[in-house]
Amino acid sequence: MQENDLAEASTILIAVGDGVLADSLRFSLELEGYAVELCDEYSFHRAIGAGEPKACLVLDQDVFTRMEGRFQGFVVPVILMVECQTRLMLARAQAAGITKVVEKPILGGVLFEAIKTAMKDAPTPGHGLRAHK
Repeated sequence: MQENDLAEASTILIAVGDGVLADSLRFSLELEGYAVELCDEYSFHRAIGAGEPKACLVLDQDVFTRMEGRFQGFVVPVILMVECQTRLMLARAQAAGITKVVEKPILGGVLFEAIKTAMKDAPTPGHGLRAHK
């Protein structure tokens, strides 16, 4: 599968509390050829199971914090965007099964590389966010 085919293979789910940031991420990812779906912590579980298979979830720290403690059972690879990569935040992310943590502001191709890696590794069992079913 070529890189361009990979972008069209599945949908990237974005759960970001800031609407402007969510729209900006969607715009950037769609320019790269990805299918993108926005959701929030309330529609997250429904969005994971609906429509096209999800390649990965891009989640921001605020949504993660509000959802934390409500995770179980692996679903999809997750990229967590944080304000600061503290040891505590990295430990919390690891405990929740987060695939990759990237620090905001997202500069250069950091997010795109994290997404490509997550999409490439998506079929790996036990790799991704633990979330209620």
